[in-house]
Amino acid sequence: MSETNVQYRQIGTSDLKTSVVSLGSYQTYSRMEYRDVVNLVRRAADLGINLFDVAHYRTAPHTEVVLSRALRDAGLKRADIMIMDKVWWYDGDNPTLGHQLDELLFRLDTDYLDVIMCYGMRPGRDDPAETARINAGFVTSGKARAWGGLNWSAKDLRIAYDTCKAEGLPTPQIVQLKYNIARRHIVEADDYTALRAETGISIHASDSLEGGILAGNMVRERVLGRDPGNVREEIIDLVPRLAEVAKQFDCSMAQLAIAFCIANPQTASLLFGASRISQLEDNVGAVAIAEKHGEAIRAALADFGVEGHAFDLPPNHATPLTTS
Repeated sequence: MSETNVQYRQIGTSDLKTSVVSLGSYQTYSRMEYRDVVNLVRRAADLGINLFDVAHYRTAPHTEVVLSRALRDAGLKRADIMIMDKVWWYDGDNPTLGHQLDELLFRLDTDYLDVIMCYGMRPGRDDPAETARINAGFVTSGKARAWGGLNWSAKDLRIAYDTCKAEGLPTPQIVQLKYNIARRHIVEADDYTALRAETGISIHASDSLEGGILAGNMVRERVLGRDPGNVREEIIDLVPRLAEVAKQFDCSMAQLAIAFCIANPQTASLLFGASRISQLEDNVGAVAIAEKHGEAIRAALADFGVEGHAFDLPPNHATPLTTS
């Protein structure tokens, strides 16, 4: 299916292998003509991407339905691709994680997810051990092949892993975190580095282009992700220097940003969104750049980290989709 040298990496200690870049859906499909979505998904698969990330977005609640049909209309067989989707705790704990999973499977028109991701704990409210048991149960029930966390602290993820290990349950295999040239100290901190080394849990890098800023795009075409730590202006200030580094490696700024993250071997996959095939192809081209220059790129960008980047706490997902 692949016409490129896209790498495939193991997700944690599971038997799942993901393309080192994966295609996201946040703030993209809702802005596109449907046939363009189908063509984009088909091209992604032709380039070797096998992991597609989606969620029940509050601003675009039917994205899962669009992706499901696009995968089918693109001629992709369910067994040849992997789907990652997400659940989270709501205020009042309703709907439950289990109900959310059943609903998203309905919207996706599939019997199972390859990876179910659960949003991190609300401080002082949620129990990481019990949350781990629930998500592990999704795997043992056959509704997911693996589970992981989205924006979990190293401490909570350690509790989750130890709980599952002690009780003979499927352990978390992957954690999705904001990770880019500037936002790096959480992923690369000693506690997370030790946790990954001891458990095998992989990183799924997100927001690696900072909404396009690290690709040199200063025009806001879509809503940007949240800015934990309020450091985005500092990140914008890095752009001229990043442009010079990209010239040194004869690559685009987007390729530089992606190559930086996937050159970290603990990154199983890097998540990006694309609304144009040319954008998709340029991003996938970062894989070859990382293979050739990965270590040198990380060395050249050693002092670009922004210290103020803070941990991304769970948002409030209880906002009604419609008003009465």
